[in-house]
Amino acid sequence: MKRITAPLLVSSLSAALSTAFAVQAAPIEAPVADPKSKDTFAVVWERLQNSGFKGEHEGLDWAALKAEHQPQIEASADIKQLRKEINELLEDLKASHFALIPSEAMPESGKAAAPGLADTGLRFALAGKQLLVERVLPGSPAEKSGIRAGWSVDAIDDTDMAAALKALVELDDNARRQGEAILLSRANKQAMGIAADTRVALRLRDAAGKPRAVDVTAVADPALQSVTLPGLPPMPLRIAYRRIDRAGTGCALHFEFNQWAMPVYEQLSDALREHAGCDGVVLDLRGNSGGLIPSLTAVSGLFFEKPTSLGTMTLGDGQTLQLMALPRQVSDDGREIRRHTGKLAILTDRGSISCSDIFPAGLQAVGRARIFGSASAGMALPAVAVPLPSGDRLMYPTADFVDPHKRRIEGVGVIPDQPVVPNPASLAKGADPVLDAAVAWLGSGG
Repeated sequence: MKRITAPLLVSSLSAALSTAFAVQAAPIEAPVADPKSKDTFAVVWERLQNSGFKGEHEGLDWAALKAEHQPQIEASADIKQLRKEINELLEDLKASHFALIPSEAMPESGKAAAPGLADTGLRFALAGKQLLVERVLPGSPAEKSGIRAGWSVDAIDDTDMAAALKALVELDDNARRQGEAILLSRANKQAMGIAADTRVALRLRDAAGKPRAVDVTAVADPALQSVTLPGLPPMPLRIAYRRIDRAGTGCALHFEFNQWAMPVYEQLSDALREHAGCDGVVLDLRGNSGGLIPSLTAVSGLFFEKPTSLGTMTLGDGQTLQLMALPRQVSDDGREIRRHTGKLAILTDRGSISCSDIFPAGLQAVGRARIFGSASAGMALPAVAVPLPSGDRLMYPTADFVDPHKRRIEGVGVIPDQPVVPNPASLAKGADPVLDAAVAWLGSGG
């Protein structure tokens, strides 16, 4: 199989953790004497054979895969080689949510929590073959460094974004889609949720096409919190919302978050109560790389009057489970929950991964929401992570997913009802074309 060599993707798609996160693990300087390669392969293969992923849509020949990869994996003499060989196997599975998580990316047992997370103030977007600065947060280090929305990004630290985008053009549709999702996710994670005082080196081109080399130092951001999902490294969570007034036609609540976790449900509940007078809601899932299914079902329940199926998950043993929106009547503190029954817009882009594929797919299928922006990542397989004898962890799918219309979202993504692609000119003027289109629809009679 043709392998990707662009710096962004390291040695393979799966090595970059083509799921809900990008692990920034410290490098291994010396080989581990015994990486337990044979035992590790045995566990990996057993999990693959008994997962919810059968490879039928991908046309996999499991016997051929085992014959090709088992000898190299079992012969790996150190952890670096073992990781390389396992990642190549996972890449050949041609699907999302297969990833090897390095042991050093996981928090050490009993270790004190890391200090507050930091932010540069940059948010990115893909527009064709360009990576653009989509937003620069007011008062942020990026704004103080002179960076402006609409500038194109050539490189972030040692990641040559332009070369990575060029390499992706040569791949098949599914690999290119996953590569774009990884690129966008990694770009955003290199700029937000990092350690304070981290310097991020950027090579940019301004509105006139002039090259700009800018170093931005991240500062602590109290709005960021760290969340830990089962079996995964800690990830940053940012939640923000605001009221958007429409000229003479009411208002909309704009609610955005970058991970699916239970604090999202709690803050969205509060926001809906606080802005009860708004007749429309925009859920902004751009750059949202996934998270917990229970958070998805809870959030969904805020937009339905009764339990509603958002799709079906088929497990490895053939059993099926309905993914349900579950409305609650009363919050944990005894307050009545205000659900939103009016118009709902959802914003997606290539960085909308996993739960952010599944959620808009379900609501679109049942006619509850209108989708704006770009197609989501198409990486929609529920997954878990388990420990391996090598000390690393394996993430693998436990189920396949189809929406209520029986559409498989993996490898396709959610296609927006109203496609909107940001462009440098509009971003430079301070506009947000995707959000603007959604707000305009909320104020229309459609």
